[in-house]
Amino acid sequence: MTELIAYLHDCPIVSRHRPWPRVELAAERWRALVARLPQEEWELFALWGEPGVVHMCLRDPAPGTLAVLSLATRDGRYPSVGGARPGALRMERAARDLVGLEPEGLADRRDWLDHGAWPARWPLSAAPIAAVPRRPTDYAFLQVDGEGLHQIAVGPIHAGIIEPGHFRFHANGETVVRLEERLGYVHKGTEKLMQGRTVDEAAKLAGRISCDATVAHAIAFARAVEAALDMRAPARADALRGLMAELERIANHLGDFGAICNDAAFTFLQAEATTLREDVLRVCGPAFGHRLMMDAVVPGGVAAELSADGARAIHELVRHIGPRFDALVTIYDDKPSLLDRTLGTGVLVPHLAQRFAAGGHVGRASGRSFDSRKSP
Repeated sequence: MTELIAYLHDCPIVSRHRPWPRVELAAERWRALVARLPQEEWELFALWGEPGVVHMCLRDPAPGTLAVLSLATRDGRYPSVGGARPGALRMERAARDLVGLEPEGLADRRDWLDHGAWPARWPLSAAPIAAVPRRPTDYAFLQVDGEGLHQIAVGPIHAGIIEPGHFRFHANGETVVRLEERLGYVHKGTEKLMQGRTVDEAAKLAGRISCDATVAHAIAFARAVEAALDMRAPARADALRGLMAELERIANHLGDFGAICNDAAFTFLQAEATTLREDVLRVCGPAFGHRLMMDAVVPGGVAAELSADGARAIHELVRHIGPRFDALVTIYDDKPSLLDRTLGTGVLVPHLAQRFAAGGHVGRASGRSFDSRKSP
């Protein structure tokens, strides 16, 4: 295996690009790299576009380094990456919908974010064009043929308070042969809204991409601004950001634990887990000025200091929430009917987790060691 940075050593480096190197590739070098991807362990972290340019971020897991690769497109066209890294397929479809970049050889040519209701096609391109209205239902879901198969459609409106999404299940009894989802129903155009804004205004928009991950998005945006300006947040602010991110993570994990139990028709555990999540949010409110800690992280640092009372409340939360959650896990483990519906369901085998560079608890549950808290 070749180290990513060594492989790119002879490519022109874009100056003042921080914190990771960015190199410019010629079309043939891009094609050669895409052809090499199946033999390398380099992980695709992101693919996106802007007018006339497509960018790809790869991570070399051995040294833990990242690099951004840029290609000036020819008439808005570039060689598709999706055949070598399937995780690129939706990113390429999104870049096509937003910027109008055309991936040559893209296996799935359906629109992804654009459901036919936007007033313009390619809204982030240099020259958006008027859209031809079309019905959102004009979407060709993949088909599965076989004896005993039936199709179940779910959504896009759901009973719970979650993002709208349409799901097509092809099943044979209890076995799901194919699950295909269509998202993008509440695409807000945040990137377009950020254009022309001040840094402070854009930071507020970043924190509102997803309210229950406002800290994560705000930290990502703040770090991008700080890298561009070649500055560092104070050590105290960095520590408070980490504390807020962990509280957000704990609250979300508690909510997901309860939701899984609810999906398996065990509502008692959902109610108890939701109570614990509420305990976390009630501490975050006084400590950081907002239950979800919205606008608490800003480029350059944090919006407010943590008071002594807030610190004591967090210590007390940690002291009591651990034993209470352990008790819920014991109840979970002692319910065979619940375990029958959850154990062995939705297993992601390690090689697929690696191939798609799955992050977070999904990746770690499937054997990946990557953790953004260790490698921000």
